[in-house]
Amino acid sequence: MVFLSIPSVHFLSRLEANVQRVDKRLNDYLKDPNESNIHDIRTAIRRVDASFGSLPKKERHKNNIHDYITIAKRLFKINSQIRDYDIINTNLEKYSSDTAYTQLTESLNRRRKTKLSNAIKIATSLRQLPVPYLTESDIVEKKLQRRYNKVVRRLSERIELNFPVVLTNMNKIVELHEMRKDCKKLRYQLELMPDQNNKKTHEISEVEDIQDMLGSIHDSDTMIAYLKRVRRSKDITHILDNEITERNTKYGEFVQFCKRNLSSSRNNFFNQICLLA
Repeated sequence: MVFLSIPSVHFLSRLEANVQRVDKRLNDYLKDPNESNIHDIRTAIRRVDASFGSLPKKERHKNNIHDYITIAKRLFKINSQIRDYDIINTNLEKYSSDTAYTQLTESLNRRRKTKLSNAIKIATSLRQLPVPYLTESDIVEKKLQRRYNKVVRRLSERIELNFPVVLTNMNKIVELHEMRKDCKKLRYQLELMPDQNNKKTHEISEVEDIQDMLGSIHDSDTMIAYLKRVRRSKDITHILDNEITERNTKYGEFVQFCKRNLSSSRNNFFNQICLLA
């Protein structure tokens, strides 16, 4: 991979914007932790984590940054669990006429309520921390460039390594999940780069397409895993069978997309990323 250039002034501008986004969405979340605000705080934390993760080691380990990111990640994790409950609840609405529906949703809602109570406490503790702030004098540009390229290269290599695995075996659930997360992280890293031309927009769009399809498959896997855990009667068996069928359809669409759009080494987005510099 060629060396990607990201000027420190531009990077700090993106970093500040991402910190401010977390600050704003944290306020919205504390006022009303609905599904929309849960989504927004999660994406905001992902972006700010990508920004701080690109900093040289010395800056990453500063107390104000370390504490802020540690608590932000805790908030992200618990809200991811709450989101899973919401996804399952939404999927179960298709089966609202089934006898098992009420039993399943009541259990989910109780769990969600407990998780949300804990999430609010974590969000409040994050709100009480000083917002991290860096200036150009805090950054050694050569170290920033080196670190940024290392992160992008590592993510690209992990995705490329997992691609043939997930394309040839639909049951590689862990690998699918990890590749989805890496696609999301890579997308947020690419967003940090200057908007020099249309190349960056195209590559971000392609990574996002893959991420979205893998996210949909992951949502199905979450639903299926839940149904397998609570399966007690024939009332749930047909729901499980339907979800497995739907999941396999999504996987087939993902494979076809990759064959159609990524089969040419020339058009492979890993190679295209190299042309962004």
